[in-house]
Amino acid sequence: MKKRIEWIDLVRAVGMFMIVMGHTLEAYTYSWIARLIFAVHVPVFFILSGYLFREKSMGQVIKNGARNLLLPYLATVVLLMLGTRLAVFFPNIINNVNLHDLAISALYGSGTTISFFLNKAITINAIGAIWFLLAMFLGNIIFNALMSYTKQHLAIRYVGIILLTVLGFALSAEGIILPWSLNAALASQAFYLAGYEIKYFAMVEKRGWFYFILGLLLWGISAQSGFFYLNIAYANAPLLAVLGGIGGSFVLMFLAAEITKFAFNFKYVEYFGQMSLIVLCIHLLDLSGLSLAGKVYGSVLQSTGNVMLAVSLEILYRLVVTVIGIIVIPKIPYLRSFYLNRKYPFFRQA
Repeated sequence: MKKRIEWIDLVRAVGMFMIVMGHTLEAYTYSWIARLIFAVHVPVFFILSGYLFREKSMGQVIKNGARNLLLPYLATVVLLMLGTRLAVFFPNIINNVNLHDLAISALYGSGTTISFFLNKAITINAIGAIWFLLAMFLGNIIFNALMSYTKQHLAIRYVGIILLTVLGFALSAEGIILPWSLNAALASQAFYLAGYEIKYFAMVEKRGWFYFILGLLLWGISAQSGFFYLNIAYANAPLLAVLGGIGGSFVLMFLAAEITKFAFNFKYVEYFGQMSLIVLCIHLLDLSGLSLAGKVYGSVLQSTGNVMLAVSLEILYRLVVTVIGIIVIPKIPYLRSFYLNRKYPFFRQA
């Protein structure tokens, strides 16, 4: 078994913390700190995927994606469907979700509620945070195909990735949000390539501080330019959003690599990063299935009048829920096979 790279798990942990935080900002939802978070919290995962890229056959990419991305997606949707049926018994804790609407949302896989581009009278609700799993499934396939078929034609590779990235943003600008978050999968091709080049040129190891400072500048400029919503491939300034996502992600990567040089014990944070997929899915169940987060925020705000404290405790609540999830799910037979199929396959070979 290949040895895990410690700093990558640290970056994953930070990325997931930023995703949870980004969904829990309440009064700060449209603040500059929110723009900083949205500039990088999802792009960094596509960049890490590019950094770790190894060419595979198309069949293997699809098989791995189905096992590691689609199975968790399916399990999370089913858990949400089953769990929300308990709203009859716990109406103050569990949200009553319409199963028909949820099924349509799951099949379409959009990260935000949309008007269907072929018939604007039809509204499709967001599936929520797990849109990322579908986008990465398609994104992995697209990037692997590009890397495989352009080995001898690097110019075609770079032009192709630029065009696909532009296409993802352009479709969204025209109000065309394709199924399975394909817009995001297309727009993310630039992030895959950036991660691949960071690894190829050993940028974290060589002249890292120079790229760190450059990355900080790009990240800040991107956040100043407006919001970046990768779930629908929309940004106020798409070019700056892409550059900021790359720059901010490099900042996180470089800092994590530097920190792991010291003899500190980060095993719990690293474990949180290793379980980032489960964290994302549990976070979705909390976001869509439970109403407790809003109650935490409301009660703290009402009793203290301190918005920052209320937001901080709501974030803490959401993190505690995800920690419980990564402790419990690996212990449940069959269910863990949906989320950790590589480690716990449904059928072990003799």
